[in-house]
Amino acid sequence: MNKISVEEGTAIVSIVGDNMKKNCGVAGKFLDSLSSRGINIKAIAQGSSERSISVVISGEDGDTAVRSAHIFFFNTAQPVEVFAFGAGTIGGALLEQIRDQHDKLLSQNIDIKVCAISTLEGMIIDSNGIDLTGDWRQKIRDSGKKTNLDEILDFVREAKPLNPVFVDCTASYDLPERYLDILRAGMSIATPNKRANSMSMDFYKKLRAVANENHCRFLYETNVGAGLPIIDTLQNLFKSGDRLTGFNGIMSGSLSYIFGKLDEGKSFSEAVREAKELRFTEPDPRDDLKGTDVARKALIIAREAGMSLELSDIKMNSIFPDDFKIDGTVEEFMNRLPEIDSYFEEKMKNLRAAGKVLRMGASIKDGKVSVGMLEVGAGDPLFGVKGGENAFVFETARYTPIPLTVRGYGAGAGVTAAGVFGDIMRTVSFNLAN
Repeated sequence: MNKISVEEGTAIVSIVGDNMKKNCGVAGKFLDSLSSRGINIKAIAQGSSERSISVVISGEDGDTAVRSAHIFFFNTAQPVEVFAFGAGTIGGALLEQIRDQHDKLLSQNIDIKVCAISTLEGMIIDSNGIDLTGDWRQKIRDSGKKTNLDEILDFVREAKPLNPVFVDCTASYDLPERYLDILRAGMSIATPNKRANSMSMDFYKKLRAVANENHCRFLYETNVGAGLPIIDTLQNLFKSGDRLTGFNGIMSGSLSYIFGKLDEGKSFSEAVREAKELRFTEPDPRDDLKGTDVARKALIIAREAGMSLELSDIKMNSIFPDDFKIDGTVEEFMNRLPEIDSYFEEKMKNLRAAGKVLRMGASIKDGKVSVGMLEVGAGDPLFGVKGGENAFVFETARYTPIPLTVRGYGAGAGVTAAGVFGDIMRTVSFNLAN
């Protein structure tokens, strides 16, 4: 016989009811409710009367276990507790969408509420959910509370929300470095911020390992194509055994617009100036024209395809002539742009004679990634992509000789926010919803 030992800090959670032996799946549903929250079972027993099933779990998981069991057995609404960092163009649009969809989702047994909003002006936290129909921006200004990620993490550890989702709608370089802490606090992450996925390969792998260890999800559909379904499409292809053999893509709305204007006969300097005035580019157009953002997106696609690459491994082909200097102020740079109009005019003249157009994008071939200008003919899927459109052309072992092409507007606050919203909803156990 085994020796008797005492284990402290535990709790017993039981389900009680008649006719358990006649209802198939009761025990399975109970155990599913616990595993869905990552709760480990230390011991399990069924009463002799077959009217109860009990489990021994860690004491700190007791409240969470009871609430989760209630959701599974009594069809109460599946909670989604959003902690939003960044409420600018994309973040603000997302909060509006959550506000507008709340009642409809509640009718489908999904109770989404925003428990925290953090901006540069400050932060507000409410475990019952922030009223998004009111002036929450003014509440942030009045709160006097400074943005503090550690306060959010402490709140989550203490309150133990059932489905906390951290939403990073910032362009921060520093916040993604805290993603591991966020995942370890038991929060899933949904973000359009591509910084984390384009950091070192070691960090890229660590993110996924820590998410799995803590039964959380790291979701980033909007990293590459904003509202376009790129990441999920790729992941499903590769899970089914397909493999990437080649890729070409236009992954910048601003660059799509600029190079599309060259087709219409505009000079390069005119096209850039027009895109800047329409706010399609960053305040400094060089941030777009250097291709760094495109490189980060291409790196993410390559990594999703299983390539172990760093950002420094990407070959950056400058669109500018070697003797053209791009330093100085934004105004100085814009004033110098007409100097290279003839360079692009000559390129466009030669391409028209060959029935081709000039595009700016990225390519993946033979394990190598490059960013720069692409010369494409009429039969290429990228030939007609302009005006701000994005296009992703995937050649795979199965999609050949006709490639898989995903095309559409890949930018804009509304579509990007909708993509983030979609990622948030992926954390819901949809089998519980009507």
